[in-house]
Amino acid sequence: MKSIITTTCIAFMVTSLMTACSDGKESVQAEPHKKVESTLSPAEKQERLEMEKLEKGIMSYRESSKGGDYGISVLNGTYEEVNESSGRIKAQVKVENVHDDGTAVDLSPLKFWIENEKTKQKVIGKALPNDTQEFKSLPQGKSMVFDVSFPIKDVTELENFYLYIDSKNDPLDNVHWKLDNLETTQS
Repeated sequence: MKSIITTTCIAFMVTSLMTACSDGKESVQAEPHKKVESTLSPAEKQERLEMEKLEKGIMSYRESSKGGDYGISVLNGTYEEVNESSGRIKAQVKVENVHDDGTAVDLSPLKFWIENEKTKQKVIGKALPNDTQEFKSLPQGKSMVFDVSFPIKDVTELENFYLYIDSKNDPLDNVHWKLDNLETTQS
């Protein structure tokens, strides 16, 4: 009899404990997120957009990137129509020799390409320097401005091109320039 009473008491305590634990848990339901109206001013929105672009390595015209050999900026971009279905994008690039030890730099290791963000179309470009001697041996502290030409076939997505520049001598860690406002010219 004693064992039945003990077993009943233990069962009662376990049941009470389980009931107390399950009652103590309230089901918490997450409230749906409410859209909060942005209270940012247009200037603050523009600043936030600029910060996001910098974090992604996206630069605008006249913004520059500096490495050990080169200081590079893209001054502008133009589009020339060759025929109805093809054309040429030209980017005007400024490269400066940023050495401080008197060393001349060769700009020929620089590689240029554009990529369409949406279509993933990638086109290799060709530098068109006015002075090939200076292009091969740019003195310290001097800069050179030259065009880079990119033949393109699909001209429907001109606003989505980015210019990439890189060199095995002085890598430019994923820095690229947005080629926006491409001025259209006839060739």
